[in-house]
Amino acid sequence: MRQLFLLGSLLLALPMWGGNRTVTVAVFTLNDFHCGIVQDLRKEIPGAPWVVQTLDSLKKEYPYHVTLSAGDNFGGSFYYSATRQSSLMPRVFCDMGITLSVPGNHAFDDGQEAFARKWADSDYLPRRWNFRYVCANMRREGRIPDSCQPWAVVPVPIGDGDTVKVAVTGLITANTPYQASARKVAGLEFDARYDAVLDSLEHLPGYSEVAEADVHVLATHITAYNLNGKPVFDDPGQDALYSLDRDDIDAIVAAHSHSKLAGYIQCGRPYPIVQAYWHGGYVGMLLCEVDLDTHRTLKVTPSIVPVNPHATLGVKAARLKAQIDEQMATTHFRGHALNEVLAHAAADIPHDRTVKTIETGVGQLVTEAYADAYRNATAEDGKEHEGDIVVGISHFGSIRAGFYAGDISVLDVGEALPFANPLKCYRYTGRQLKALLDFGINRCRLGRIQTNRLRVEQDAKGNIRRIYARNNRGEEVPVNDKTRLILVTDDYITTGGDGYSPAFFPEADIIGVDVPQSTDAFIQYLQRKKTL
Repeated sequence: MRQLFLLGSLLLALPMWGGNRTVTVAVFTLNDFHCGIVQDLRKEIPGAPWVVQTLDSLKKEYPYHVTLSAGDNFGGSFYYSATRQSSLMPRVFCDMGITLSVPGNHAFDDGQEAFARKWADSDYLPRRWNFRYVCANMRREGRIPDSCQPWAVVPVPIGDGDTVKVAVTGLITANTPYQASARKVAGLEFDARYDAVLDSLEHLPGYSEVAEADVHVLATHITAYNLNGKPVFDDPGQDALYSLDRDDIDAIVAAHSHSKLAGYIQCGRPYPIVQAYWHGGYVGMLLCEVDLDTHRTLKVTPSIVPVNPHATLGVKAARLKAQIDEQMATTHFRGHALNEVLAHAAADIPHDRTVKTIETGVGQLVTEAYADAYRNATAEDGKEHEGDIVVGISHFGSIRAGFYAGDISVLDVGEALPFANPLKCYRYTGRQLKALLDFGINRCRLGRIQTNRLRVEQDAKGNIRRIYARNNRGEEVPVNDKTRLILVTDDYITTGGDGYSPAFFPEADIIGVDVPQSTDAFIQYLQRKKTL
């Protein structure tokens, strides 16, 4: 890791007197942490104690600072699901100094009531830790819900009675209804007219506090990434973002794409922008040079700083690591210890979430586990119904990680398939399967549908010409419009998740079979499989 304590940088952090009085205030950012508390260097997860240690080192270098998160703090994590009732997240964020966050789409994984409580039920909720969500474009019946506020202004004392005020305004992607359970965001609206939303804030009581702040940060859970070396947005409201030309924005924080980003994005004017990877692998940093006489930000320098997973831990970070170690040793999921080994992989089994146009190795395993759960639930005297065609399918977004060669533990399985959604089984026809595959392969923007035992032939334009499936004897057979089969999937996709229409999954075709939830089915499948 680069040497943090540079004399020149330290001098920049101190007030400068004579001529313009300036001070450098650092805004540190995390995004898409996904409860990346446990270190796993195979997956480039440094672990929360080392994120804390890196932030503490940066804060010594830049003593005037604010730390915030751009969302997806805990959801999408099996570790969080397994430890929900005793979540360490409040302790982790308190140790990191985070009291502000934009809500990500995973903020609603436990429902709107849990979102509003902000981990209030956790045994690890620190005293006097005041955590707030900032989001201006999430509405219920035209009003910002009580669980959020559109902005927050953080005073940063810099000595000699002076204070720099940092205003943070939040936005969440308008894609949220397609990337969260429909029933869990019911009644909420996510406005993609980001420019109009920001214009409307000027008419709200108390906005003068934002207008008069020294530093203005637009913190978003909105996708940005590098394209040909230039930062770009990818969002339904991206045109509104590109039109921004405002004096109450000095810099932008992005999230959601799980990519590293530090540079300048060309909107109505060029804005500094950062996105700090995911799982705490990097810390985003906006160094804001502020003129104390005019109360204006003169310059913002964006960068990302790698977290050193080998750093010697200080007292605070070491205490946190001890708490994590204890929780790993005492927490079980469905009777399985989190470190229990289920199977062994002879080689890496990939699932790269940035490559969304293919079926992945883990995707095929997951969907085979779904089909296997149905076969086991309907077996007679321990024997499968030979000749039946059982197809498991999954939307791309539910599978979060691949496996590395070596032992696969319960925690590894959970991090690959963290959501533990109920499985549903349907009587299906070849015609229905063709329509579903056409959407999942050719039209779903969020990633290719994942399947098992299917071979799909397409013409040059992508139209599906033929489908072949393997029956329970392992024979490959053609699937025509009238072919009868069983489809098994998780209920997230059946209620509109990832943009799939519920019409693909008619209630009248549901088979009342007692099957385990998705992650449980995967665990049981790997236990039987043993070697991959």
